[in-house]
Amino acid sequence: MTVTVELRTCAWMALAGLAAFAQVPAPRPTLQQLEQRAAGLVPSKEQLRYQEIPWVHDLAEAQAVARAERRPIFLWGYGGRARPDNGLEGC
Repeated sequence: MTVTVELRTCAWMALAGLAAFAQVPAPRPTLQQLEQRAAGLVPSKEQLRYQEIPWVHDLAEAQAVARAERRPIFLWGYGGRARPDNGLEGC
């Protein structure tokens, strides 16, 4: 009985494996299709306005600029001990 069950199980597994390999792969997209898909992913000029902000990497310099322009300072920080260039490791 166990031999029959094992044979039946092996037969089903082999059939499932053949069915998986028998599927026709999807056709590769053309260059035009990829360009159309990528066009929707490119950010608009409005979405890239943050790049116009004059970022300053030195806090003392940022304070001087903020004082001269009478503007607030926006502090952007990131953390993570795995980054060797992280000056804000303790924050």
